[in-house]
Amino acid sequence: MVDLPAMGLTMHAAEDLLAAIQAGRLRATPAVISAALECLDQVSRWVDHFEGSGSLPADAGDEARAVAARLRDLFSGATPGVAIRVQPEPFRPTAGTLPPWAARLIEKAGMRLKDRSSSLAMVAISYEPRLDCFFDGDDPLRLMRKLPELFALHIEAREPWRPLADLNPFACNLRLQAISAGSRASVSDLFRLVPDEVQIVDIPPEAVGSDDDIALVHAVLEEQRRLLRVSNRTHGFVGRVGAAARVAANALRYAKRADLAEQIEHSGAIPVAHGDAVALLVIIDEIVEALRTVSPAEEDAGRLADQRSATVERPADRFLRVDQAKVDALVNLAGELIVLKNRFTHLARRTDGDLRGEQFTREIRLTQDAIERISSEMHRATLQLRMIPMSYVFRSFPRLVRDMAQRLDKKVELVISGETTECDKAIVDRLFEPLLHLVRNAVDHGIETSERRRAALKPNAARVSMQATRLGDRLVVEVADDGRGIDPAIVKRKARERGLLAAEELDTLSDEQAIDLIFSAGLSTAHEVSDISGRGVGMDVVKTTIGQIGGRVSVTSRVGVGTTVRLDLPASIAISQIMIVEAGGEIFGIPMDTVTETIRLAPNRISQIKNNEGFSLRERTVPICSLAALLDLPEKQAPPGQNRLLVVTESEEKIIALQVDAIRDRLEVILKPMQGVLSQAEGYLGTTLLGDGRVLLVLDLRKILP
Repeated sequence: MVDLPAMGLTMHAAEDLLAAIQAGRLRATPAVISAALECLDQVSRWVDHFEGSGSLPADAGDEARAVAARLRDLFSGATPGVAIRVQPEPFRPTAGTLPPWAARLIEKAGMRLKDRSSSLAMVAISYEPRLDCFFDGDDPLRLMRKLPELFALHIEAREPWRPLADLNPFACNLRLQAISAGSRASVSDLFRLVPDEVQIVDIPPEAVGSDDDIALVHAVLEEQRRLLRVSNRTHGFVGRVGAAARVAANALRYAKRADLAEQIEHSGAIPVAHGDAVALLVIIDEIVEALRTVSPAEEDAGRLADQRSATVERPADRFLRVDQAKVDALVNLAGELIVLKNRFTHLARRTDGDLRGEQFTREIRLTQDAIERISSEMHRATLQLRMIPMSYVFRSFPRLVRDMAQRLDKKVELVISGETTECDKAIVDRLFEPLLHLVRNAVDHGIETSERRRAALKPNAARVSMQATRLGDRLVVEVADDGRGIDPAIVKRKARERGLLAAEELDTLSDEQAIDLIFSAGLSTAHEVSDISGRGVGMDVVKTTIGQIGGRVSVTSRVGVGTTVRLDLPASIAISQIMIVEAGGEIFGIPMDTVTETIRLAPNRISQIKNNEGFSLRERTVPICSLAALLDLPEKQAPPGQNRLLVVTESEEKIIALQVDAIRDRLEVILKPMQGVLSQAEGYLGTTLLGDGRVLLVLDLRKILP
């Protein structure tokens, strides 16, 4: 439907590479896999560009030919078990490395090229159409006519012509070659539909002149250097310097190096002003050496490789792939619901006839029970549509770990388990960034170098594991490594340097509490900062992101053994369990995942701690806050001596007991976000409808707790 020949050229070359591996003609070394992944990255960038602009970039043909050439070089002539090294990015040819056909065209153009402007870009094109190109609607001559400013054109037979009786007039047996003054981008765009049939070569300015011309320029410059070495005190010094500068500049213009000629003219003015020819001699010496060794085209070598290092952010999927069995279950439930609707219609008709009293009530209750069952099953089936396996987020990390390990010169084995564990799509989409930080930290700073691992008697290949499991209605994701571990002493020292806690508080922290300080913003235990991690920005982002989706983060670590980070998340955010409480004459919802326990506390167990009330709960001091006071509602005065009803909540490592007037119910609800003007209101997770039609506000305790 959409002809993208550049993509086809590269992907066919990659297919040939994989076929060579499958046939045993080529070993799948890291270098070979890197080349295949490079092809995949290039195709991904083209797809993104095509999605945004509706076409491939103008240089897609050049990129396709370069990638395909590197891939084919890997397996051409390869033998089984032989490792092949990835070839570097080819640089554009210089005067001495032009293809023979391009050199012949330059010679054919002769003085026409020498007389052109030195700033004019020149490219050589060799176009070999396919034999059946006419059947694809291609017109080779028409394409060549579109080339801007043709300086040379050569057409020859690609293969010897057959006898006239055997000649196929529908087969194109031509090779068309030309030199054009058009830019490389415009010429590439002209041949964008036939990238595998055309070769485009930049012509460097020095290639226009012959070897005799270059030798002549060198001879002229040498003579000017000899002239300038004569003593400055001789008669006619100023005229001699000016003449040498003009001759050298003209010689360079003849060699099509206007940039160097301008340097000569600029340097020639200095000796006249200061009575010294040293500056002009120095610049001529540098130019002679540059013409002998380096051309402008060679200075660009390797730049294309840097352009390939750009990364593309991972966008969230806008589509949801659903198992057909889930859709079938939902369709079946919808069919049962229609049957019940028809039953209600039948009951309505019978109310006018023989259905009376208890019989009518019994029929209504039976139908109501059936509707409740179907609605519950349909609700669960609908929620299952949003459940996707963790492989959606895990599948990005093998490539990520491979690239980072190669970049850091480490050997890392990534082990993934629990890929089939299902979770709400909204949770999975939000997990990529936290897991990215955790894996980066593990590979960059958690894993030691090969030398240190050998010294510690550890396997040379480090191990990083990612595991997902379901525990009831919770999802647990763990990222572990067998690296150096986190030293609590180093964490305390870094926290003291950052001023996070006073020295007295740090001394009282246990090792577990000290390790938890890594979640503080700006704190990093890395010995050095890299462009991968170590800036102190990462673990605090992990904690914040996980907290926003109702999860918790914990870390365990042993020095010299490794580190494990545990993410405890809700399996679904579409449905939530809440506790309905009453405070100040109003009812509110509290998320059950923040509720630790409920307590009825006698007044004699409550103590005054400074300006607040509190009590002791399993050797922990728990402050008491009135929920009505936090929400600016009138507090209900309890009779003296009456027990207080407290809801103990734990959020963001803070434990607080909320005093409420009553606990009404516990429900499973679907939260709807605040809309309109109320969307700016803080302290609320959303709203839900109760059975009697009232709107219930669900509180965000992290925002309202002091």
